[in-house]
Amino acid sequence: MKEYGKLVGKVLVLLAQGTMLGLSRDKGLRLEILKDADRTWHEIDRKLLYQILKRLKLGHHIEFLKTRNGIEFARLTAKGKERFLQHQFNILALPRAKRWDGKWRIVLFDIPEPKKKIRDSLRRKLKALGFLEFQKSVFIYPFPCRDEINFVINFYNIPEYVYYLEAPLVPDGGFRKEFDI
Repeated sequence: MKEYGKLVGKVLVLLAQGTMLGLSRDKGLRLEILKDADRTWHEIDRKLLYQILKRLKLGHHIEFLKTRNGIEFARLTAKGKERFLQHQFNILALPRAKRWDGKWRIVLFDIPEPKKKIRDSLRRKLKALGFLEFQKSVFIYPFPCRDEINFVINFYNIPEYVYYLEAPLVPDGGFRKEFDI
């Protein structure tokens, strides 16, 4: 069942890549998307692909449309886009550079009490991503991860409560040892 879930995720990514391909003006990015989509497309068994598409349609995650030329294609619905974002959130991982640039990535937040569940969920996600807790609402990581943190912040819809900083810490409180840098 876990493998099936991964395949559903791949199909959602393929459908989202189609959208990105249509919106992208960067030729290099379009080629990269096409190569990645082609690789993924050939990895998936056709029979299983059609089963997944059927279930996604029944779940209102995708819809099938036809062009004026009669070519049928699948498109993510709003519900499908939510599921795609949830999938991306679940598989999110932070990069680890070969060399440390001497800066710490610091995420601080002040999320009000009525949003306690989101605050606790953000803490769990930061820890799962590899951040270390400096204080209850301050987490650190040694490598660049602005895009990934922006994704998490937007996923939770809390941009007004969270800050991302890059700064050296002297002394570093033993954090270098924790990250093996």
